[in-house]
Amino acid sequence: MVSVRLGLVLVFASISGALASDPNCTRVTASAHPDYPPYHWREGGRIVGASVDLNKMIFQEIGVSFDAVFTGPWKRVLKTAENGDIDFLMSLKKTDERSAFLDFTDTPAFENPFTVFTLENRRFPLGGWNDLKGRYGAKNAGDRYGEPFDAYVANVLKLSDNFSFQDNVNQLLVGRIDYIIHGRYVGQAQFGAIQGGEDIVPVDWNVMNGFVHSGFSLNSPCRHLKGRVSKRYGELLADGTADRIISENIGRWILQSRNYELRKKVVDID
Repeated sequence: MVSVRLGLVLVFASISGALASDPNCTRVTASAHPDYPPYHWREGGRIVGASVDLNKMIFQEIGVSFDAVFTGPWKRVLKTAENGDIDFLMSLKKTDERSAFLDFTDTPAFENPFTVFTLENRRFPLGGWNDLKGRYGAKNAGDRYGEPFDAYVANVLKLSDNFSFQDNVNQLLVGRIDYIIHGRYVGQAQFGAIQGGEDIVPVDWNVMNGFVHSGFSLNSPCRHLKGRVSKRYGELLADGTADRIISENIGRWILQSRNYELRKKVVDID
């Protein structure tokens, strides 16, 4: 009986090993939005950031090489996945339209909540959407957060979305608006990297919770790894590793951006 059980264990181990070492899946080529810190951003011909750090660790555990490459602006990135030119898209919203060409992970890679940012010296209590009524706010042009908050923004708050990120920052700094709705982690990275941004802080409460998943191209020979990647996503979310990676890359983006601006000023002076 013991030998039978041992034989079954060896068979299952062999199958598991075969799945991890599929001869048609030796390398995963990934991409992502080229300008979405701290999750991911472009550095030359590469994509770097929290999404890359997380997935590189997971695929290394599996035993498959992992490359994150810049393939162009966002619409082109989506098209490369649809055409099967890349294997894997990292950390994006899961939609029915994208599911037509992506096999999304069952578990999200990261949390992606939306919150309210305001000036440190003009904080106000926020425990529900109604606390925003009567205050002047802004959102970035085209931003959507998911229902039912999108309907509340359109029908109750009636925020203008005609302004760019920098325009909204300027409006907040001079006191023309009271708050900006933005992604919590994206906002911490972007506000922290600009002059005056250190005075712009998020409130504790999220107006909308959200998540980002990753997806394998339906044509990828590595698509069979989705279950293993999903499982690790869940484990790394639960033990705080995903949050730690996000925090590290917020700091990385801020430091990189400030160093770039400093170098730019030196060049301008020269």
